[in-house]
This record gives sequence, structure tokens and C-alpha cells, in this order.
Amino acid sequence: MKKWFVNNIIKISIIFIISLIIFDYMNLPSVLGFDMHNINWGFCMAILNVIVVIILYVMTYKTLNERTIERRKNKNEISILLIKQCYQECIKYMELLNQETVEKYIVPKIDFDSTDNKIISNLKDSPFTNENIIMDLVKDGEITKQRIEKYFEIKGLFGQYITI
Repeated sequence: MKKWFVNNIIKISIIFIISLIIFDYMNLPSVLGFDMHNINWGFCMAILNVIVVIILYVMTYKTLNERTIERRKNKNEISILLIKQCYQECIKYMELLNQETVEKYIVPKIDFDSTDNKIISNLKDSPFTNENIIMDLVKDGEITKQRIEKYFEIKGLFGQYITI
């Protein structure tokens, strides 16, 4: 609806300007008997300039508004994609870390005397590599409170799973 409206305003404006040029070139008002000496052409041109400025403003506003809407839509889709990817990575790690894999490959590499266990930390953080981008989207307000709460809930549960 709005695009149709803007397109019609542009068409009407172009037709109006072309018709003014034709009227002026052919001197039609004088031919039709109108006394053109009493018309203030400076005032008419000022009104025409105001109309052109308003039309350009409307077109610019509409274009910028469409781009803003498209950017927000893209940010929202990207946020959903990143969070979904984190969830899928968590599921992959949970499937990968079965009893046999843990006993064979992970337990022998863990130093149980150390308080800072790099292997467990790496396993906990591995599915959440895009957290910086997600937090930037949270700062921009692109991710809802419920969505980020669920994200942190899943992150906490995954961390508990790895620790156990």
C-alpha cells in the first residue's frame, strides 16, 4: 500500500512538472485569455520547491525505514540461528560423550589434583563459541529476555552435564 502511494506521488509530481513546462513553453495561459502579468512566479516556484522537498523527504524516509526493518529482521534471524547452533552443538557433544569415549579418551588426560581443569573447561565452552556475538545482539535488544534466559539455562545444564 505504501509503495503504491509513494509511486503514485512520484508519477503525479512528474506529470505536474512536465505539464508546467509545456504550459510555459507554449504560453497556453495567455493563449487561453489569462492575464499572466499579475501572477507572482517567484511564489509559485517557491511552492513547487517545497512540494519537491517534501516528496524527496517522504521517499528518503521510506527507503531508510525499509532498510532499518530489513536490518532488524536479519539480526533477529541471525540471533535465532546462533542460539539454535549452540543447542545443536550441545546435543552433538552429549551424543559424543558416551561412557566409553569418556573412559577411554578424556579421563586419562584429566589431572584430578588440579583445580583448573583445561579439558573440562574446553568441553563446557566448546558449543558456545559464538557467545560474544549473541551478547552483542542482546545489547542491541535483538534477543528477547525469555530467549536469553533459556540460552543461559541450557548453558548451565550443559556445564553440569560435562562436570558430572
